[in-house]
Amino acid sequence: MPSLYIITGSNGAGKSTVGYKYLPEDIRNNYTVFDGDLLFVKKQRELFPGFTLSPKEARRLAFQHVVDTFELLTANALGSNESFVYEGHFTNDATWDTSRRFKAAGYNIHLLFLGLTDPDLSQLRVADRVKEGGHFVDRLTLEDNFRGNLEMLNLNFRFIDYLTIVDTSKIQHVTLATLN
Repeated sequence: MPSLYIITGSNGAGKSTVGYKYLPEDIRNNYTVFDGDLLFVKKQRELFPGFTLSPKEARRLAFQHVVDTFELLTANALGSNESFVYEGHFTNDATWDTSRRFKAAGYNIHLLFLGLTDPDLSQLRVADRVKEGGHFVDRLTLEDNFRGNLEMLNLNFRFIDYLTIVDTSKIQHVTLATLN
């Protein structure tokens, strides 16, 4: 049976940098994690200023590119009955639509939640990431993601077949729960 692997959690918790390490070896070796943030930044830099002189238009086009790419990849995975891996935030009901589609198609849903102790640590991690050339996230969004991911996980728990919660606040990560 194919599986959908979702990596989520606080901004700066390590979704892009360490999340894949928590995936099973066969998934790590055979699938690429779809990282919409990374694709967005890459596409935006490609578009501005070379393609368009408007940063707003570059953001719009980059966002649409991410959406189109994600939809194509998820449709291909579902159409070929292949596993799929992606990361992101799940802070509103619409963000759970993809997992519902995969669940309805008979997939096992694996969710890896990487958490931090508080939004202040999230903000510090994002600031460090920006210094290294990564993307910025404003404080309001950090707090919305910090609380929203947890709230929506609680509301949508029934869709998840396997859940792993890891506290990545310190260098030594602590697995808080593994449920299946």
